[in-house]
Amino acid sequence: MTGAHVLVLLALLALDAIALVQVWRDRRRSDVVKWLWTVVILFVPVIGVLGWAVNWLLGKAADRLNRGSSA
Repeated sequence: MTGAHVLVLLALLALDAIALVQVWRDRRRSDVVKWLWTVVILFVPVIGVLGWAVNWLLGKAADRLNRGSSA
C-alpha cells in the first residue's frame, strides 16, 4: 500500500467513527434506528456514511424549518 492509500483508509475510518458517535449521541432516534445505522455504517462503509450524512443534514434542515415556522 502506498501512502495515499493509507491516508484514504484513515480518512474513511475517521468518517466512520464520527458518524457512529453522532448516531449514538442523537436523542431523537430509537435504539433500533441507532443499531440499524451502526450496521449499515460498519458493513457498507462509504455508502453507509454518505447515507447517514444525507439523512443527518436533511434532519437538521427540517429542524430549522420547524423552528422557523413555530416562531
